[in-house]
Amino acid sequence: MAASNKRLLYTDYHVAWICPLEVELLSARLMLDEEHDPPAYDTHYDDNIYIYGTVLGHATVVATCPRGLTGNVNAGRLTGVVRKTFPNINMTLLVGIGGGVPHASPKKDPFENLHLGDVVVGWSGDGKPAVVHYDFGRQKVDGQYEVLGTIDRPEWRLTNALSIVASDHLMSKTKFQDHLQRLTECGKFQYPGAEQDRLFEADYHHHGEYNSECAGCDPAKLIERPKRTEGKTKKFVFRQGRIATGNSVIQDGEYRDQVSKRCGGVLCFEMEAAGVDASGNCLVIRGVSDYADSHKSDAWKYYAAGNAAVFARELLRKIPPTEIKQTHGTIGRPTEG
Repeated sequence: MAASNKRLLYTDYHVAWICPLEVELLSARLMLDEEHDPPAYDTHYDDNIYIYGTVLGHATVVATCPRGLTGNVNAGRLTGVVRKTFPNINMTLLVGIGGGVPHASPKKDPFENLHLGDVVVGWSGDGKPAVVHYDFGRQKVDGQYEVLGTIDRPEWRLTNALSIVASDHLMSKTKFQDHLQRLTECGKFQYPGAEQDRLFEADYHHHGEYNSECAGCDPAKLIERPKRTEGKTKKFVFRQGRIATGNSVIQDGEYRDQVSKRCGGVLCFEMEAAGVDASGNCLVIRGVSDYADSHKSDAWKYYAAGNAAVFARELLRKIPPTEIKQTHGTIGRPTEG
């Protein structure tokens, strides 16, 4: 990322990149081509501190929550003023980590199975809600639960670009590997290794303290899945599907599967989309850092956060940036390579 003392107007920014956690903020900043000095704006009603910069020509404002203050309520407070402070925001990305929901029965194709480090994009494409608020609904008799909370569709240009990225990836035209090189500036984003990617049976609970290795867990309870070959373990994998948002960190495989079923099948759980969406549409991009079960740990959080940021950068690469002309020059798309 190039250093810059460039200063734009607050009206010049048109992309909001929301990353609630510190690990997500770090990966977001590594995707910026340059950082800007803060613009002048009315701070009387906006007490957020932002990072400003450009991503492939897109003037972008990056926002994060204070440490320990995440979830939908705090995300709502964070983003509630963003579109007022920056009135020309027309694309909002919520980028970070989430808990993945593996298939009930492993698929034969290893790339059809969800693995740690894969990216999930909240867009089902089936006409049903892309993101559901799983703990907002009606509890009925006989254990029936009706989910009422859904998230509005993301901006048209973002969902339109998703189709292009998916097509480009099949044709080997994406630049994911180039974007991944940006993460090498920091040593925290290395691939943890396939041996650290363990999926246990949903009803088998972790033996040991939270965030400890599974040394005491029974290997017979591991679910056997077709392995991704050594040469393809680092292949960039993303999928589009339904995401569930709520106010709780899920660390129970059985509960994870129950909630997924009542939501019509989800690929990932996260905690901020409903809060961000309350202020305007957003596209949710999550790197899978755990399987939302009792074996959850932090081993994959940097790698997963980095991959989510890489996908967001590639998505913006497909969208023509808004040209911003200032007295000091024009921000345009930088030359890649």
